[in-house]
Amino acid sequence: MFTTHGRTVSTNEHSAFGSFVKEKTKEEILKEKTYKERCIVGYRIEEMEKEYEEVRSYGRYDKKRGCYINSKGEPVVHLKEVVVDDVLAVIPLSGEYYSNVAKDKHYDRKLDKIIRDVMTER
Repeated sequence: MFTTHGRTVSTNEHSAFGSFVKEKTKEEILKEKTYKERCIVGYRIEEMEKEYEEVRSYGRYDKKRGCYINSKGEPVVHLKEVVVDDVLAVIPLSGEYYSNVAKDKHYDRKLDKIIRDVMTER
């Protein structure tokens, strides 16, 4: 089962909600996204593209991973390798984002990692 931002939910969490939880398809999740979430995805992809050009010019290619890596050791991919709909699916709606930030002070970093992982999937 997937949540609204594409993360899997364990069966224990699913049974806690009972039959009230309806699994959403990827198309339904994408239809809910607003202009703001789509702009965030565009911005993230632009950042990845700039970062890719920078690491490519410095020649930071990791032969073991088969990709370029940034100074933090994170993989970086070219713009055409990013699947926009997959990235958009993991971006939470504004209300969900702010409620999660209020609950967890490390939510921003976790979300950044999730977004980067989705962008660099092959």
